[in-house]
Amino acid sequence: MNAPMQRLRAEIASDRRAFEARVDELAALELHEPSPSTLAHAAVTLHHAFGAVEALLARVARALEGTGLEGPDSHRALLEAMALDVESVRPAVLSTESLVLLRRLLGFRHFFRHAYAVSFEAERMEALRTDAKALREPLAADLDRLDAFLRDVAGA
Repeated sequence: MNAPMQRLRAEIASDRRAFEARVDELAALELHEPSPSTLAHAAVTLHHAFGAVEALLARVARALEGTGLEGPDSHRALLEAMALDVESVRPAVLSTESLVLLRRLLGFRHFFRHAYAVSFEAERMEALRTDAKALREPLAADLDRLDAFLRDVAGA
């Protein structure tokens, strides 16, 4: 058994649960005529949901490729790299459907981290919540495929 791969599998599972918990939290929010505090809650939760997936992808990149988040465009580059099949290293981690949805959430992450004096709009938060909820199924399938690959590598 390959202990580092087993550890990676456990860390990915933890990040996956964190993403699911944030999406559940988003689903429970009332965004029809929301208060500013509810919109802020949705924004923080969206940011954390994306962060859980990004942390997961960064773990995979470090463990399997020896690279991580580096440079000014590293967040976008990580998403794009994880959609590639890297021969003799790893299969593509992200499907096209997951990649498209994650790009939208990455755009929000950038906005969230840099738009200090801007109010959040209910329609935008609802659209992003819809994207996060839509990401659940394709990302779950992607992560199931990744786990099967890692299980084989680990010899488990």
